[in-house]
Amino acid sequence: MIKAILFDKDGTLLKFTRAWVDSIIEFLEEKTIEEDKKKKLFKEIGIREDGRVEENSILSSETAMDLAIIFSEFLDENLMDIYRELDDYLLNYLKENPNFIVETCDLDFLFENLKKRGIIIGIFTSDNYRQAKFSMEHLKLDSYIDFYAAADIYKKKPDTESLEIFKNKYSLDDGEIIVVGDSKVDMIFGKDTLKVGVLCGTGSREMLEVYTDKIIENPSEVLQFVD
Repeated sequence: MIKAILFDKDGTLLKFTRAWVDSIIEFLEEKTIEEDKKKKLFKEIGIREDGRVEENSILSSETAMDLAIIFSEFLDENLMDIYRELDDYLLNYLKENPNFIVETCDLDFLFENLKKRGIIIGIFTSDNYRQAKFSMEHLKLDSYIDFYAAADIYKKKPDTESLEIFKNKYSLDDGEIIVVGDSKVDMIFGKDTLKVGVLCGTGSREMLEVYTDKIIENPSEVLQFVD
């Protein structure tokens, strides 16, 4: 019997919009970096020449710290200074551009139905806590969320530290949890839970099929696994 669902955020609950590419581009515009090095940096983090994001790339699946580490290789700045500046910048970018916070489906309807079934709802994300919390508050969904597993609180996925803490907190077994995501690290993170891949993010069906046979268009369809 399913008792809890952990959702990835970007690419799963929220559309992976141009905001993530644009915010990084704007952040780097304020830095002194040669154009050819910038192109190399973009390639390393997963920004394609057409402006789209590579699946399973640093930008699509990893953390602000992972981005900062790459940036520090190209910039003459301290890693932790870059990380703190980037963390603040991404949060402020969201606050100034909340129109980029777009649901992949009717999340209020989904979460309300899950709560009626007594389902515990968690978010596991490569974002830091402040960005995740702000996004849910902006969409007036924060009251549904029981647990936030953010990259600045727990070890980053696919490390299962946050999953184990989640299980212990709510006395859950793997078979009572669904993990929903759009990337390779989401599926690996899910380990022995019921893993469900979504096609509304950066991950392809071919990639997701390597890890699960449960693939849906968007998270609203997860209801079929709890009925």
